[in-house]
Amino acid sequence: MKQRVSLLAVVSALLIAVLGLCGCAQVSELSSSLFGKPYTPEKLQPTVSTPTIGKEGVLRVGVDASNAPYSTQVSGKLAGIDVDMAAALAAQMGLSLELVDVGSDAEGALKAGTVDVVMSMDSSDSSSSYWLSDPYLQTCVALFSKGQASSVPSASSSVSIEAQAASMSAWEVSNQFGDEALKTVPDLKTAFSDLNDGKVDYVAADAVIGVYITHTTHSDVHITALMQKVSGRSIGVLSSNDELKKAVSDALDAINSGGIGSIIEAKWLGSALSLDQYSQTATAQRASSKTSGTASSTNSAASSSTTESSSDSSSGTSTSSTEATTSSDSSNSGSATANPNSSLAA
Repeated sequence: MKQRVSLLAVVSALLIAVLGLCGCAQVSELSSSLFGKPYTPEKLQPTVSTPTIGKEGVLRVGVDASNAPYSTQVSGKLAGIDVDMAAALAAQMGLSLELVDVGSDAEGALKAGTVDVVMSMDSSDSSSSYWLSDPYLQTCVALFSKGQASSVPSASSSVSIEAQAASMSAWEVSNQFGDEALKTVPDLKTAFSDLNDGKVDYVAADAVIGVYITHTTHSDVHITALMQKVSGRSIGVLSSNDELKKAVSDALDAINSGGIGSIIEAKWLGSALSLDQYSQTATAQRASSKTSGTASSTNSAASSSTTESSSDSSSGTSTSSTEATTSSDSSNSGSATANPNSSLAA
């Protein structure tokens, strides 16, 4: 599935978002200058061309359309954090955007030349076939609790923790707190509903997905602790494409230094996500103290996967994200709008 995105629409939407962060005088001045005629943004010169990219003037970006809030289908269009980041990336590179649903086979799409880059690659992955950018979004498995006064539970604590069945989060709960602490449910909507109702002490979930759910449902639920070393979402490019790697890296630096990355996170998660501020469980502390070469073992340990899912009560759309189930040590791989259905790239 492919979806073309207008550069004008992308940059105009980004302008609106930035205006929302300006002072009243600035908004008035800028609004007046645009009043009465359409705003035409300055088009940046393309930073790459064929054969560095597959189509002249177009950046083909691979996303997983069943991976909300990173990317999902809303009213027939792709929307999500990855979609907005892809739109900003293409605009910064002076290119039009073409979104391609690659499902879970991002590496295969890169190798086949179906896309130029892919979003949401686990920053802890290692492969000789593709290069990863610096992370554009942090994440890991986190413990959520009702209110903000909960303490980090110890391994010997008598607690009840709900997680989606057969997920990475469920494995982490069993590994760190024992099988007796784990309660499994089919989806995260149920888990967070149970937490709100006081049926369990904590919910374990991917930090980004959990924050997205609590933001869109306006719940008084917050991250209490991180259960893993913080990982992240990166952009993947074929290892052999040095020119595109540099162009993507430069564009991502410009996006983040200009505050666009934080705006996108705030749109979907309520605020920019910074996981470094949170405490960690004892297991996560040990993982974080190791070197990057030994702290992560999800890639070798993952043996099966399931889709963490919920139902967004504000929009009625389905949200999901894949978590890997492991059988040994692991490390897994987020606003201000009340309408997550809108997208900078829609």
